[in-house]
Amino acid sequence: MLPMDTDAPAEAPKSLHPADIADELQRLGTEEAVARLRALPTETASEVLSELDSAVAQDVAARLSGREIGRMLEDLPHDEAADIAAELEPELRDEALAHLEPAQSARVEQLMRYPEDSAGAIMKDQFIALPDSFTIGQGLDAIRRKGDDEFDGATYVYVVDERQKLLGVVPVRNLVFLPPARPLRDAMITDVRFVRVDTDQEEVARLFSQYHFLALPVLDAGSRLVGVVEARQVIDVLRDEATEDMQRMVGVSGEESAYTPWGRALAMRLPWLYINLLTAFLAAAVIAVFESTLARWTALAVFLPVIAGQGGNSGMQTLTVTIRSMALGELRGEVARRVLIKELVMSLVNGLVIGLTVGIVGWLWKGGILLGVIVAMAMFLNTLAAAAAGVLIPLGLRAVKADPALSSSIFLTTVTDVAGFFFFLGLASSLIPLFGHF
Repeated sequence: MLPMDTDAPAEAPKSLHPADIADELQRLGTEEAVARLRALPTETASEVLSELDSAVAQDVAARLSGREIGRMLEDLPHDEAADIAAELEPELRDEALAHLEPAQSARVEQLMRYPEDSAGAIMKDQFIALPDSFTIGQGLDAIRRKGDDEFDGATYVYVVDERQKLLGVVPVRNLVFLPPARPLRDAMITDVRFVRVDTDQEEVARLFSQYHFLALPVLDAGSRLVGVVEARQVIDVLRDEATEDMQRMVGVSGEESAYTPWGRALAMRLPWLYINLLTAFLAAAVIAVFESTLARWTALAVFLPVIAGQGGNSGMQTLTVTIRSMALGELRGEVARRVLIKELVMSLVNGLVIGLTVGIVGWLWKGGILLGVIVAMAMFLNTLAAAAAGVLIPLGLRAVKADPALSSSIFLTTVTDVAGFFFFLGLASSLIPLFGHF
């Protein structure tokens, strides 16, 4: 066991919330963080471990023994214990789970079997389920006998039959005001929305966002109640999904954070940088085709970054709106066609206004009206291409079962660079010889 840091007062961390202690540990080196964690009471240490960033938690857990991790997992809800155990190396995981009681270990392992990013993977398996034969009074007595962990944060009582199939729900607050002799089945709401264990967590988050649920029951393939997803868990999902989409749009893994070791971050980023390099060579190849045009009229080179950059910015606006709409489940069927038409119409207007502005600047700056016309036409056409790409790229990725946010910006930049250079230099090589000058 590593020694405590004698510079810090022993009682100081105990007065802090586990999330605050986790923030402090994440600023330390791994060895010092492990020492601080070991110095905490087991119950506090378990909560701190669950609050750590996943990359830091992996490094810290790798330096703990299976017995130490097992003692921490004992004090956590099953879903949080499963999240930590899933990140451990197999041998360390088996050793840690072996220190749990068999029933607890089995429930943690069951949660780990559900598909990643599914309702089963984020649900709590501790909830209040009562048989439909109970009265309100019997239900209240049963709730009083349950442990705090099972009741913590509960907003609904779930009514089930003898096979654990969901029949209805009763808000906890209603139980207080209903007559004790009233049958529970007469007080329950039978029109209950639910999700399956394999429902994607993004769909679960969409349901919470649209209907403002406090909790949703989770059913298995046999329609048996196996868990509950609460609003506080969905908040984490929404944060993680938003972060993941933002990072993947620029070729960064959704698993990377500020605490990810540089070696692991490099391995995740480098492949996408190579893809970006390949797409940059495509744009360079277009310029090479018109090398003689650029050699003859060097003033054209001044406007290449303007054409490409403006097209890229316009496309990113469309791309961001499109991916957000897809994440919220808004971009389906006929709506997708309407969005594409709307973005094309907007690009027509934007292309005309921006193209005219850049054309006038080109005319006044270089003193050639033909150059202004070429710049304006190229800007207009590239803005159209950018709008179409901003909608079609994420739709195309979704059609091939890929993540729509998966480096969409890299593909978009390729389109706007290649199209912008082609339109601008192609128009220049076609029109300038006809008039002999700018």
